[in-house]
Amino acid sequence: MQPLIGVTTYYVSDREMEEKRYRGRDEQDMLMSTMDYSRCVKNSGGIPLAIPVINDDDYISKLVESLDGILFTGGADIYPYLYGKPIMKGLGRIVLERDEFEIKLLEKLLEMDKPVLGICRGLQLINVFFGGTIYQDIYEANITNQEHVCSMLPKYTKCHKVTIKEESRLYKAFGKKMLDVNSLHHQAIEILGDGLIETAISEDKIIEGIEHKNHRFVIGVQWHPEMMADVYNEQQRIFQLFINEASSNKKRNSFK
Repeated sequence: MQPLIGVTTYYVSDREMEEKRYRGRDEQDMLMSTMDYSRCVKNSGGIPLAIPVINDDDYISKLVESLDGILFTGGADIYPYLYGKPIMKGLGRIVLERDEFEIKLLEKLLEMDKPVLGICRGLQLINVFFGGTIYQDIYEANITNQEHVCSMLPKYTKCHKVTIKEESRLYKAFGKKMLDVNSLHHQAIEILGDGLIETAISEDKIIEGIEHKNHRFVIGVQWHPEMMADVYNEQQRIFQLFINEASSNKKRNSFK
C-alpha cells in the first residue's frame, strides 16, 4: 500500500484576511496549502493529506498513528520566544496557533519514530524543536549580501548553489556535491539544535540542509524543491527519498 503522508498547512485566521477574503464567510478561519507539496508527494508514490491546525493532544496522537510520515511546509516566521529570543527588527508574520500545534506534532512524530521532512520554515521548526536558534532577518543581522528572497523571479528559478556533504542523506538523494537551488527565505539557522548536523551550505555560508544524527529520518532543506520539481526533475529526488523511507516504515509496522 502507498504511504499516507501528512502535509502541514497555513492556518489563516479570519482577522488575517480582513477585507481580502475570497472564500468562506466572515468570522471563518481557513486551512490553506500550496499544491506543489502535495503533487510532489503524489508523484513520488505517496498519498498526501492536508493537516488542519487543531491543537488537541488526542487528535495529534491519533493523527500521527494514522500517518506514515509528515512533511513540514513553508510559511510564517516562528515565534522567537520559542527559541528564547526577543522579537527583533525584520521579523515577519507569526502565527502562534500553527507554531504551538506543529511543535506538538513533531514531538509525537519523533516519539513514534516516523519520517520527517522539513522545507524552509519546516527546517527552521526542526532546528527550534531541538534547541537551536534562528536569525530573525538575515539582512538585519548583516550576515550576507547575497539575495535569498528571489521573489522577483519565477518560483522555480535557480538563485544560488549549495554544497552537499557526501555522507548525508541529501547526497544519497541527489548523488552530487553541488546543487543549484531557488531561494525564498529571509530567515536562517543561527545555532544548530542538539543532535542536528549541517548537510548543505550556501556560497555565503548559510545552512541550507540539516539532518538528525540520532533519529532514523529527520531531514530539512532551506530551499523549496517542491517549486522546482516540475522544471528540474532532480528536485523530486528528495521527495522520493522521503516516500521510500515512509514506505519502509509502513512495511516494518505491518509486521509488528
